[in-house]
Amino acid sequence: MKKSFLFLILALIGLIAGFFFILPGTSFKQDNGTNTNAANQDKEDFYQDLKENYPDIYQMLPEDDKASFVIPGLLETETLVSNGDEKGKVKTARDMTPQGLSFVGDYIIISAYSKGKELNSVLWVIEKQSGEFLKTIVLPTISHVGGMAYDTEHQRLWITTTDEESTSQISALNLQTVLDDDFKQSKEAISFDYQINLEDISGSSYMTYHNQALFVGYFDKDDKGHIGYYKLDDNGFPQKDQNKATAVFDTPEQIQGIAIIKDKVIFSQSYGNKDSKLLVFNNPGIENWKHFTENSDQFIQQYTTPAYMQQVFANGDELYLLFESSATQYRLNPSVESTDRVIAITLPEK
Repeated sequence: MKKSFLFLILALIGLIAGFFFILPGTSFKQDNGTNTNAANQDKEDFYQDLKENYPDIYQMLPEDDKASFVIPGLLETETLVSNGDEKGKVKTARDMTPQGLSFVGDYIIISAYSKGKELNSVLWVIEKQSGEFLKTIVLPTISHVGGMAYDTEHQRLWITTTDEESTSQISALNLQTVLDDDFKQSKEAISFDYQINLEDISGSSYMTYHNQALFVGYFDKDDKGHIGYYKLDDNGFPQKDQNKATAVFDTPEQIQGIAIIKDKVIFSQSYGNKDSKLLVFNNPGIENWKHFTENSDQFIQQYTTPAYMQQVFANGDELYLLFESSATQYRLNPSVESTDRVIAITLPEK
């Protein structure tokens, strides 16, 4: 009996120790309440796993520099309580789930929401050249913030959000607003500069910016989704009937993100613990777009990637891929292969 009890205690200690070992990931580093170390594995192991499990994607990595950077905040980040008696109180979140990715001037920004829906969503700001974490911006919403798009001409970052009635919505922060925000000092959420409710889209799930237009898409896990085309005016806002799309196109099911690179339209398709896909379509110009289906003559190719891929972002000829699989709810699941970095690939010319 004593031996059984002792064995139980030792097993419990081992389980607890293992749990805390998993939480810190690699050597723990923190900056103003946000961890900056990789949540799951070091860079060499990460690339080795990618090479073994996804050789086609590994071959698309830049030869001169295997471009990747750590997703911060997956272990902990400071944000605000979103409701209840403690609303507005600073609290450490350990359940942030990365969703959106955008390059904003000299910075890379990742959006994330709290899985428990009790804490405000955040933006993590990273220096583009060095990959160094700079700061956390706390948003005034608990939305999934699944897509971001940066208007380079008007220096404005658009983010997919929902209002209190779950209406499809996009919200914007001017670049200067992003640069001026100092949560460390203020302990307050940033305020959006603009918000627009959208018609024609069932929900604003993902987004990109291209040629003075916003493309806002709706994710459906069981059936085809759709994407709206919103042309921007000279001031950088959707034109005259600002909540109505100029055109709407069908998409495949389970679309998490879109990127447009020259003559290609690329969708990330992902849901659940199975391989994700990059779906590549020909881009004949928006005036010649058709509904996006894998049976259409616009469809070119698909590529298999790790599970839980979210937003994809085009920067020149490179495509950056963001994954949510190192968020706590997935990372602690032994059946999930965690991807705790954003990676850049170059698609082959076809």
